[in-house]
Amino acid sequence: MTPALLVVALLVAGLALLAIEVLVIPGIGLVGLLGGAAVLGAVAVAWATLGAAHGLLALGAGVCATGLLFWALPRTGAGRRMVLLETQRSGRGSDARLAALVGKEGRALTPLRPAGTVEIEDRAVDVVTDGLYVEAGTPVRVASVEGNRVVVEPREP
Repeated sequence: MTPALLVVALLVAGLALLAIEVLVIPGIGLVGLLGGAAVLGAVAVAWATLGAAHGLLALGAGVCATGLLFWALPRTGAGRRMVLLETQRSGRGSDARLAALVGKEGRALTPLRPAGTVEIEDRAVDVVTDGLYVEAGTPVRVASVEGNRVVVEPREP
């Protein structure tokens, strides 16, 4: 195998490994490191066997191809599925009705350890305590509401 063919093979293999890292198994890191090492190996082989000009050419080709990969990725179907767009959010914001519960009293429907369900004004509400264990049936009072997090405390009898 000629040195030029080895350089091209290492560049292609490195870019393929980087694409696999991004598209197939993101988060592992080992395949991406191997891909980066192959691209750097191609630069080193080109520099050592073909000269500095070819080494710089291999470096430029590797950087451009990697940049093109990361530029084109978000425009592919797979890339769009991996990126959360503002219009794709499915989470709900805070419920304005929950803020009105501060100071209201109710009864624990389930044990609160520290999370559970409380009945307030004939409505089941998911709540938490500040680390306290509260038995089911215990009277409680809503101490605070932080977004969708309703914090209750046991009510004094």
